[in-house]
Amino acid sequence: MITDKVRNTILNNSLIEKGEHIVIGLSGGPDSVCLFHILYRLREELNIRLHAVHINHGLRPGAADEDQRYAERLCSEYQVPCHSFSFDVNRIAKEAGISSEDAGRQVRYQSFFDAAEQITAETGRGVKIAVAQNMNDQAETVLMRILRGTGTDGLCGIEYQRTEKNTGVIIRPLLDVTREEIEAYCRSNQLNPQIDHTNLEPVYTRNKIRLELLPHLSDHYNPNIIAALNRLSKIAKEDKAYFGQRVDELISLHVVCNGQDRACIPLRILAGQPPAIRRRIIMRIFERIGLVKDITSAHLEQADRLLKEGETSSATDFTAGYVMGISYDTVEFYKKMEKHRFSFEYPLNLEGLTEISELNARIGVKILRRRDWETLGEKERIFQNGGNACRLSFDKIAESGCNPVLRTRRQGDYIVPLGMQGRKKLQDFFVDEKRAREERDRIPVLCLGSEVIWVAGGRINDNYKVQDDTERIIILEYSTKI
Repeated sequence: MITDKVRNTILNNSLIEKGEHIVIGLSGGPDSVCLFHILYRLREELNIRLHAVHINHGLRPGAADEDQRYAERLCSEYQVPCHSFSFDVNRIAKEAGISSEDAGRQVRYQSFFDAAEQITAETGRGVKIAVAQNMNDQAETVLMRILRGTGTDGLCGIEYQRTEKNTGVIIRPLLDVTREEIEAYCRSNQLNPQIDHTNLEPVYTRNKIRLELLPHLSDHYNPNIIAALNRLSKIAKEDKAYFGQRVDELISLHVVCNGQDRACIPLRILAGQPPAIRRRIIMRIFERIGLVKDITSAHLEQADRLLKEGETSSATDFTAGYVMGISYDTVEFYKKMEKHRFSFEYPLNLEGLTEISELNARIGVKILRRRDWETLGEKERIFQNGGNACRLSFDKIAESGCNPVLRTRRQGDYIVPLGMQGRKKLQDFFVDEKRAREERDRIPVLCLGSEVIWVAGGRINDNYKVQDDTERIIILEYSTKI
């Protein structure tokens, strides 16, 4: 019965692909031993290879060593490779200024990721990390988050699958199985797992919820409290998926990323969204530019006030140096720059791409004879990225005797904006164009000496526009790689 449940969880949530290697976090306790045994039974059906990883946290002298010996004996009996890691978690916690719980989790998952990376390097196969959280763990997590005042996304609790950026994929095949079912499975298969007696002591918050609060709720309010909290989690996940789809649609339509750590969205678009969508957009944009945690309800309330006031140059600080600010009719998201001025300079490659590593961006170049330009089809002549592409007279550029350079602005730069007469200081041009103050030093400008002939993503210089007698046309396209 429990094996069927796990099989269905794996298949229904696409947790495992055939041919993958699965790293199992094997503590030696009932949950991880049950997961190990079931995946071993399903290994041929799923066409997977198993690798166990055991972590000795050094927290329970004697008992921790016995856990390690048990895990290694179990793997030897079933001929599954076992990688054991030992740490002094108390020392690590003290040095890092964190709890032993947090330190243990960090070394545990880092060991999983290290083992997965090594297996991938040796085999060239995909690797996933299987951990043994179950329905009871889910209920404890949801209840703990409710007590801390979570939002609706927090009610989703533990996910069946989570991808850690640049590290690995974590899967939880036991998430539809209760702890009672796990213990019964271990007894019926005579697995005799180890028991961590610290889990039976109401010391940590999670232990108190497990040993005191949930039994109280079950005895006095709802005997099916575990199932009820798991049902709440599933409903919240459905709502989160719907909101996520709507947020993704809006971001793809309206958000522009300027390099790896800056993005913007029209003020009217963001301010006009319902709070449930607006706040998710804010969090998702920050996630895209590097802020993935520690955004609180207080931060989001500050953001709402900022949008309501809508004053240019006003801003609110989030965590880790990230900022949300108003610039004219745009909302900017960025990380505060260092004190030194941001700058770069690259000669324009007239035969292909010019990479701007500081912005994770590039400029593409193509030079055409006029007859070739005129014979292009209508679709080919339309720039797909709007203001991110332009065409200029290459004849005029060649006549200047200067080599085009891509760089950041400098004192004395000027431009003759398309459709105007007379030069304008680049600083004044940026003010007229309502370019954010924080953004101006990061905007690539194509220059001939101090004369700007194109502001990337914006206007060209009127002196270099394509005219009726232009014989050679240079096409430029600016794009970010994020």
